[in-house]
Amino acid sequence: MAALLKKRALAEFSHVIQEEAPKPVKKLRLIQRVPDPGVQLFLQGLSSQEALQALLKFEANLPVPSGNLGIVIRTLLEHYEKEKEALVRSKIAALLGKLAKIPGINAENMSDEVINLMSKEESQKVKGQLIASLTVIGQSAACQRNLHKQLVSIARQNLTSDYHNVRSNCLRLIGCLESCDQVKSETETNNTQKMLESFFQDQDPRVRSSAFEALLNLHERGVKIDQSSYTSAWEALNDDYEGVRLAAIQIVWVLCHLYPESKVCVPDSDEELRLVDDGFVKICNMINDISVNVRTKAASLLGSLHLVNARFLEQTLDKKLMSNMRRKKTSSERAKDNFSSGVWSTGQKWADDAPKEELDPESINLMNIGACGAFVHGLEDEFAEVRNCTLDSICELASQNAAFAVLCQDSLADMFNDEIESVRLNAINSLKKLSQHLEIREDQLDIMLGVLQDFSYVSRESLRGMLCDMRYATKECLKSCVVALLDNLRRYPEDRVSIWKCMHHLGKNCSSLALPLLPEFLCLHPYFDTPEPEMDDPAYISILVLVFNAASGNRTALPMFQEHTWRHYSYLRDTIPDLVPELQHPDNFNVIETDKTVKKDESDLTSMFIKSTIDKLSDLNTLDTSTAKQLLETSVRDLQRVTELDINTSASAECICLFLQSQLLITQLITQHAYILTGSVTVNNLTVLVDKVLDITNRLQTLFLGLGRQDLSLIKQTELKALTFNFGSVLANSQELVTQMKAQELYTTYLTNLQKFLSTHDTQTDKFTTYLLSEMTVLKNNNQLSMVQNVLHSALKLVAPCTCPLLNKVQKTYAVIHEPAKMSDNPIKFTAGLTAAVTLVADIENISRVENVRVQVKYPDTTTSLIIPQSCDIHKKTALSYRISSHILMSHGHWSESCTVEIVLVLMASSEVKTKFKSKLLCSDDESDVIELCKPIKVLISPKQHKR
Repeated sequence: MAALLKKRALAEFSHVIQEEAPKPVKKLRLIQRVPDPGVQLFLQGLSSQEALQALLKFEANLPVPSGNLGIVIRTLLEHYEKEKEALVRSKIAALLGKLAKIPGINAENMSDEVINLMSKEESQKVKGQLIASLTVIGQSAACQRNLHKQLVSIARQNLTSDYHNVRSNCLRLIGCLESCDQVKSETETNNTQKMLESFFQDQDPRVRSSAFEALLNLHERGVKIDQSSYTSAWEALNDDYEGVRLAAIQIVWVLCHLYPESKVCVPDSDEELRLVDDGFVKICNMINDISVNVRTKAASLLGSLHLVNARFLEQTLDKKLMSNMRRKKTSSERAKDNFSSGVWSTGQKWADDAPKEELDPESINLMNIGACGAFVHGLEDEFAEVRNCTLDSICELASQNAAFAVLCQDSLADMFNDEIESVRLNAINSLKKLSQHLEIREDQLDIMLGVLQDFSYVSRESLRGMLCDMRYATKECLKSCVVALLDNLRRYPEDRVSIWKCMHHLGKNCSSLALPLLPEFLCLHPYFDTPEPEMDDPAYISILVLVFNAASGNRTALPMFQEHTWRHYSYLRDTIPDLVPELQHPDNFNVIETDKTVKKDESDLTSMFIKSTIDKLSDLNTLDTSTAKQLLETSVRDLQRVTELDINTSASAECICLFLQSQLLITQLITQHAYILTGSVTVNNLTVLVDKVLDITNRLQTLFLGLGRQDLSLIKQTELKALTFNFGSVLANSQELVTQMKAQELYTTYLTNLQKFLSTHDTQTDKFTTYLLSEMTVLKNNNQLSMVQNVLHSALKLVAPCTCPLLNKVQKTYAVIHEPAKMSDNPIKFTAGLTAAVTLVADIENISRVENVRVQVKYPDTTTSLIIPQSCDIHKKTALSYRISSHILMSHGHWSESCTVEIVLVLMASSEVKTKFKSKLLCSDDESDVIELCKPIKVLISPKQHKR
């Protein structure tokens, strides 16, 4: 019996050993080597219909791995030889062209196979597809000139085909692969272009379109198009086929840039025009084309013809409206006449409002001639795409011609009433770009200021930005702007900061116009003493910002200020110093500081203080732990105060402060060094400190731009120190071999990546990092964890805090949410289970990768959702500044009372350490790691139960 129990015990023991022997990693690697069955192709024994379905399924699973490419191509070629159905052979030919785009293809061998198939092919449809595949094969081998010559020769031979698809694909091949070497003679180049021109009159419109596109491809590849193509190009503008007209417009545009001063004859006349003028007229005439695509292309191409004569340019805005043979004026022209005359018709004088001109019916030509009214037609087009392209062209041409800018001012102002928001924004931005050439009149301003009542925040903000840069004709224009801005503040109180900025620029740029309006703005009376306004009124603050900025440019306004105005000035100077300038009191020079260099001196002193703080910590690694800890605590406290005081150096001070906080946490880890490897400190207690260090290093790498290579190296070495402490604790405290192996794999992976980073950027390392990199082979040894533990024990003795020199000036990524505004008392009500859209308008500054921005919504039941903004909702302002204008969809179940939902912009972590190591090595439950860019905005919502 004892022998039987002993035998059973040995059997169970041996069975346990056999279960530990297999390594699942090897099985996973074997599975990964097996090719995906979705990219395999089996065509043997299939009918034509079944083969076509198999080819379509195979096409949906492209691309093919390079290892299976040869087998797939051979299978396709073999089935092509056996296939009798032309449709299946055409699909095989198309697949060969798609496979030619995969890197690693042998283009020369593949082209030989396709050429061999063409020699045996009788179907013209399949032959056309084979030529299209040859074009792709030739483009994949860009450096093989001999192959290109062979393919072009084959294409020339097939140009005599009766099938339109063959001729079209041959022309495309010639345009894409025809040699454009400098050594090629002009005669050969002209022969190629003449050959293409011979197909401009082809009976099939698709062939004509391909011929023009081939000529354009030659131009894009460096071949200079001959001027002889101009006549054929402008004649093709009347072609019945849309594709021909599109390509012909581009040919005319190209020739206008290549030969602008060449003379061309006007049809049915002895007059000669410059080619750029004649081409401009021809393209202008296409604004009336029946196709919206042609009109859009014509409107977009006009803006780049900067050399056109001014008289043709002015004709584009000339459009006469007639009624009963009398010329009618537009609303802008009538308003302009009323403004210039200053009076309306009184009715006391006979026929003073009669039409000014009579037109002879015989002299009227209802046809559009040349460039007359081209831009007017474009701005009145029914499609927003045409109107937008017309606005872009007008803006570009007006920026080159001040006289034309004045002429198109009324047309741009009329577009402020467009029903499409994108067109209105385009008109606003176009007028803003022309601000140096224009002066706004009262009649135009009445149209523009209506945008301030728009519900869209983007439209209102764009108009306020335009008002800041414009010049105004009279003081009444400035008064109208101020009244409209105050009405905007009443309608939309959340715009107050933007309105204050607009008032700042208006007062600064229009100080002479604002001076006669100051008594009205400040409610001054020559005899009566007016009451002191309340400083809590945002409208009064807006007026003061305008007045103070106007007074800084015109000191005659200072004696008009009352005593309470100077008190309010002192208050605003302290609260919003960026919007209120420095002023000098007329009676007491000591009331207001007049030295303009004080602010600069304060910034210099702050920078010197930060530098001195860093210098004091230069020998931090040589101090004992307690002294280093006290010094770090003092430095962190000082830098936190500097961050609050000076805006110019706050980013640098905050960056250094965060780094020193991480070093302060490292000193706390050093004090526990004696207990880590003995197992006295548990993993959970140590995880708190390590997690804080990784949080700080993650913020440093994600939020701050401008960090140097040495700065990033120090941050990554700080991460390594924290991970080393945690890894050592795992080895000492964990009893499971799987946990220790996983921790070792993650740790060595990070160490390997750090070694690549340090070697690539050639940065210095401290003793701790140098020692660990020298023991890489030992740390990667899975069989002897005791040796790994000894290496960690020796490395942890070398850990010491360090300081960050921060040689570069850094910038911090942050966001400002404009909408929704601060929480209101009126909740957003919607049916529970459905969605409610909340408008989000925010600006993000100093960001390099805006695709990492997310919108985080926190519900009262602790659930959180991350929303990715659509690319169309992100608008680029500058190189590192973006605006997000989107709608956030929120949904939730039924609530008994209204609750607040927090909306905040966050940035995905740029470092994988926080996400990867925190979830696996630190045993955290966080699925994603994000960093808030601003303070959350609370929105009151109330999901109600559905009414039955």
